[in-house]
Amino acid sequence: SETGAQPKLNEFPRISLGLLPTPMHRLDNISRILGTNVWIKRDDLTGIGLGGNKVRKLEFLLADAKNKGAEVVFTTGGAQSNHAMLTAACAARLGMQTILLLKKRGVTEHRGNLVLDDIYGAQVRLVDTDDYQDIYREMDRLSGELAAQGHKCYPIPVGGSTALGAVGYVHCVEEMAAQLPQGVEMGHIVSATGSGGTTAGLLLGAARCLPGAKATGLGGGFFFCFV
Repeated sequence: SETGAQPKLNEFPRISLGLLPTPMHRLDNISRILGTNVWIKRDDLTGIGLGGNKVRKLEFLLADAKNKGAEVVFTTGGAQSNHAMLTAACAARLGMQTILLLKKRGVTEHRGNLVLDDIYGAQVRLVDTDDYQDIYREMDRLSGELAAQGHKCYPIPVGGSTALGAVGYVHCVEEMAAQLPQGVEMGHIVSATGSGGTTAGLLLGAARCLPGAKATGLGGGFFFCFV
């Protein structure tokens, strides 16, 4: 801003991509077995590609890319990366080209998300490395080549895990707080965690919107709200 103040969370540019808010359901049987109230936030139903948590991050990251005039988006992940696939899907919807530099590890045959990457028009390059720093160096090199040809590029790190990407999950906690029935308080948010961006957003969101709730990141699937 002109005053140099940091923007408020609701002032960050955002492109609407997902079908939000996603549902939040009480898991009655699990709640009965555990003797507590357990809810699940269905972010597998965000509505782009096969859904998933990356769509919330990409609403902010791709808005930033568009505002900076980027035509080409780079990102990375494993060969079957959901983040990479969703980046390709969302970028294609916005008329942007995606270049995916994926680790040549795991399922590298032309199936699963690699087929979807092709459907969304992404350029896919498999890089034989275990170190993402090697991939980021290659990303910088290719970005430089394209920049020399007059193209503006926008790099997104693995998982879309930047401070800007995490804002998507601050807004997710705002959704959760609005969806709780009156009189119900949330005590614990447990999420899957990988590159850490979702967990970071949940931590900040809980501090802002649900100050009585603790947020914890674990390896694994969906994330639950323990009330």
